[in-house]
Order: sequence, then structure tokens, then C-alpha cells
Amino acid sequence: MNTYLFTILMVFLFFIAVCLVMSVPLTKRHRLIDFRSPADLGLDFKVVHFPSTDGVTLSGWWIPAEGSPNTIIFLHGFGGTMDPDLKYVPAFIQAGYNVLMFDFRAHGRSNGSHTSLGALEVNDVIGAIHFAKSCNSWAIGLMGFSMGGRAALLAAAQHPGVQAVISDGGPLRLTTAVSMELRRRKVPDSLSPLLAFMCVLGASLRLFVNLFYNDPLVLGAKIAPTPVLLIHGDKDPYTRNNELNKMMSKSKGNLQLWRVPGANHREVDLVDPEYYLDKVLSFFDANVKPN
Repeated sequence: MNTYLFTILMVFLFFIAVCLVMSVPLTKRHRLIDFRSPADLGLDFKVVHFPSTDGVTLSGWWIPAEGSPNTIIFLHGFGGTMDPDLKYVPAFIQAGYNVLMFDFRAHGRSNGSHTSLGALEVNDVIGAIHFAKSCNSWAIGLMGFSMGGRAALLAAAQHPGVQAVISDGGPLRLTTAVSMELRRRKVPDSLSPLLAFMCVLGASLRLFVNLFYNDPLVLGAKIAPTPVLLIHGDKDPYTRNNELNKMMSKSKGNLQLWRVPGANHREVDLVDPEYYLDKVLSFFDANVKPN
């Protein structure tokens, strides 16, 4: 091998190594730091364990609404657990929905060593759907928050057993979300797109999955005909207007967009909590409950 080719090879290997190192924050495990329980809200529940479709053991809570065949599966955000989302559950139980909550792989109580911000978590969502059906659920909706919204949209594109999906703040393109997070951390605007690409490339290599392809913006057309409600604040930096417009252009009448002025990422419910729950439950009532 001549010196020129050797230099090119060394530069390439160094680039890949840097990408792999940069991907660690995207793929590392997140421990449980915010421990709560449905018992804190006076809810009857059962601790459950079930497998993802690729064999990772997931841990969660089954919170039943007496006699209901309708179930909403809650899907939490990146780096978090199911615990903070408990605040929404009483309204769902009162509306007649069972609720299944669980920690994604490599988060909190569940097994797994790597997370992927959606691509691998689809296996967790489908595993949860299978578990809900084993509990005599006839109709199932997905309620995803941020990363959970991404996973819900990707699952709807791959699995027919879902009646409706809500994605609250789910980034539609991973490179955009990573780039904007880098900017939030004071990385110069001129560098953040390149570094975001390197992070996602490194994560794809580390996880052996194409994270560029496994994006709602790429797979959006496959979600039809599942009814979907996208919830975004107009100040959410992790999803751009042109991405929302492109996603809506893929709609075959199945996508709805609720854009809230003045709200940042995952802050729509803070603007008017009562109206938020009413709109969310109305969407599920129209699409999940049998006529």
C-alpha cells in the first residue's frame, strides 16, 4: 500500500472512531432517577414484565379501567422513564382506558444497554402491543412523548395493530434534533449539522441500524391509514416548520397537526392542561373506542 492510500485509510478510520465516540451520549443507558408509583395517585396497578420483539425484557405498569377493552400505551421521552407521565393517567382511567406504561430499553427499570431514539424502540412498542392484546385489549392507541412520539410513529408505520397515535413533540428528523441540542450546548451553528451527522452515523454503526432511514419523515407515508395527531409548540427547536409541512404532505387524510403558539418542546400541556387532556382524549375517543 502506498503512502497516499495509507494516509486516506488512516483518516477514514480516525473519522469513524470519532463518530463512534461522539455517538455514546445518544446510545448510552439511562438509570432511574425519578421514582414514582401509581399507588401515589391511588390507582390500582400491577407491575408487569414482557419482552420486546427482539428479546429485551421491559418493565412497566398495567393500570386497568374496570371492564374496558380499550388500552392506551404510554411511551416516555429520551433519558427519562415512565414515572413523570403518571400525572396524565387518572384522566385516561376515568375516560375508560386501560393504561400500559413501561420504561424503554436501556432506561430505568428495563433491561438493555443501548438506546436509539426510536429505531430499536419500535421493538419495545410492538412488544407492548402484544402484551396489551394478551390482556384482552381489543383497541389500542399510542401516546408518545418526544422520543416516545418518534417510536409511536415508527411503530405505526410497521405494525397494523394500532387504532390511533398521538406524538407529542416527537422529532421528525433525528439529525435536526441532535443538531439543535448541540446548538443549545453552545456548539457553533456552522458546526452543529456536521457534528450531528457524525453522531447519528456513529450511532448507526454502533447499533447496526440505519438511523437516517428510521425517521418518521422518511417513513411517514407508511403510517396511513392510522389516524395520527402531531402536537408541537411553535418554539420547539427539535422539529422545523418545513419538516412538519413535509410530514403533513405525506398525509392521506390520516394526519392532524396541533401547533400551539408560544410553546417550547413538550410544553403544550403547560399552556392549558385541561384543554390538552380534553383534546387528547377526544382524539382517542373518536379513533380508538368502538362505534
